[in-house]
Amino acid sequence: MDKKQWYEGLIGKDTIKDVARKAGISATTAWRQYSDGELNFSAENVILIARAYGSSPVKALVAFGYLSTEEGTLEIGIEEALSKATWPQIMQEMARRVEANPQNPTWSSPMEVEQ
Repeated sequence: MDKKQWYEGLIGKDTIKDVARKAGISATTAWRQYSDGELNFSAENVILIARAYGSSPVKALVAFGYLSTEEGTLEIGIEEALSKATWPQIMQEMARRVEANPQNPTWSSPMEVEQ
């Protein structure tokens, strides 16, 4: 996703003045960095805008090119990631894996639990 798609999807019908107010950025700075739709927001202001709209600052920094996709990947261990996942997310991932490889012997073998 590029920065224009990210920004437009985030703010909806809000004006640049609304964005500045919500993000705590001066209207002058917001207009200057908006640059007639060029969206030349500083990394700091990208973070403020993302937070103001309840969006991930990391995804915003990736969309604006301040971080690469690889840098924007959440770097936590698998155990921590799984502990943060909701049951529907876990079940959806399981269904995706079964569908992708229904012949995998994992699906018909008893599971051994590590402790």
